[in-house]
Amino acid sequence: MRIAMITVNQPARLTDLAAELNGQGHEISIYARRESPGRNRTVLAPGVLVDHLPAGPQHPLEDAELLPHLTEFGQQLATHWAIRPPDVLHAHGWQSGLAALSSATEIPMLQSHVHLAGRDTDRQAQARLEGALSRTTAASTVACSQDQDDLAHLGVPRSRIHVIPWGVRLPPLTRWHLTRPNRKYRRLLMLTGPDTGADQAVRALSRIPEAQLVIAGGPEPAALETDPAANRLRLLAKAEAVDDRLLLLGRVPTSHLPRLIRSADLMLALESHDPYAVDVLQAMACGIPALAVRSGGHLDTVLDTVTGILITETAPPALAARMRVLLADPTLLQAMGFAARDRARARHSWSRIASQTHALYQKITARSS
Repeated sequence: MRIAMITVNQPARLTDLAAELNGQGHEISIYARRESPGRNRTVLAPGVLVDHLPAGPQHPLEDAELLPHLTEFGQQLATHWAIRPPDVLHAHGWQSGLAALSSATEIPMLQSHVHLAGRDTDRQAQARLEGALSRTTAASTVACSQDQDDLAHLGVPRSRIHVIPWGVRLPPLTRWHLTRPNRKYRRLLMLTGPDTGADQAVRALSRIPEAQLVIAGGPEPAALETDPAANRLRLLAKAEAVDDRLLLLGRVPTSHLPRLIRSADLMLALESHDPYAVDVLQAMACGIPALAVRSGGHLDTVLDTVTGILITETAPPALAARMRVLLADPTLLQAMGFAARDRARARHSWSRIASQTHALYQKITARSS
C-alpha cells in the first residue's frame, strides 16, 4: 500500500511504526510542518522519508499557535497528492486530522488520537473537535481502552474506535543482564522527569531506608541546576532527609536507557493518565516489573500481580508500604520481570502493532471502494 502519515509536528514519534510498515513492503510518506528554513526532506529511517511542508512561520510553534496554519498545511498536502495520491491517510493527532480534512481529498482516512482530551474540563473545545473528527473519518485509533471509553462518550460509535497500543523494541538479554549489581541500596527508577508523580515517590522514600530513587527524564543534565521542578524536588528531598538517596539524571539518551532500566529493581509509573504507558513498556522490554497507577495504558499493559503491580492509592504511606513488600522479595520481582518481558514480546512488538495497523488500513480502504 501507499500510506501517507500526517503529523503537524513531532514526526520522530512515527519512526518505529513507519519503519516496520516499510519493512513489511509498504510505501510510507510522512508529512510534517516545516520548522526551519531549507528543511524540505529528511530521512527518518531507511526507506522512510519526511516531507516538511511550508505552513506558517518556519520555527517550532506551540499547539495553540498551530491552528491558524492548518488550512495552509492542508492545501500543501492536496498539492502533493494531486498527481499520485496515496491509498490511505493516517493522521496522528487532532490537529493533523483537521489539516488532512482541509485538503478536501476523498482518500480514506484513519485518525489516531494522541493524548485524547476526553473528559478533561480544561480541554472541552479540543474534545469536541476530536469527537467530530472521529465521526467524520473512516475509523479512529486510541492507545488504551480507557481512551476508547472517553471517545465513545463523545458520541463516536464503538465500532469505529480501535485500540492499538504503543509498541516497544526488545533489547537482547545476556546472562549479565539477569543479575543485579551488588549495591548498598535497592534501586527505584522513574523515567518521567522531576515533575510527574515524583513528589509522592520522594516522600515515600523516607519510609524505605533500604532504597534509593533515580529519576531520569526532563531537561538536559546541564540544565538541571536551574530547572524549577528539579530544584523543588531537591528541597523536598532535603526536608524529608533523603537527599543523599535521590539521584536526578536529566534526559538520558535512548541508547543508554536499557542499561539504566536493568540496573533498577522496580520501575515507578505514577502519572495519573498515560495512554501509551511508554515507561512501563520500556521496563517490561528489559525484564523489570513496574508499580503503576491503575489508569490509562497501565490498565491494558500491566497484568496485576503477574507482570507488575497496579495501585489506586498514591499517598506516600501506602506507596511506601507496597514498595517495601516488593523489594523484600527479589524472587517475586524477578518472576514478574520475566513475565513482563514475555508480555512485551507477545503484545507490543512493533511488527505486531504494524500488522494491526495495516489490517485497519485494509478494512477502511475496502469499505471505501
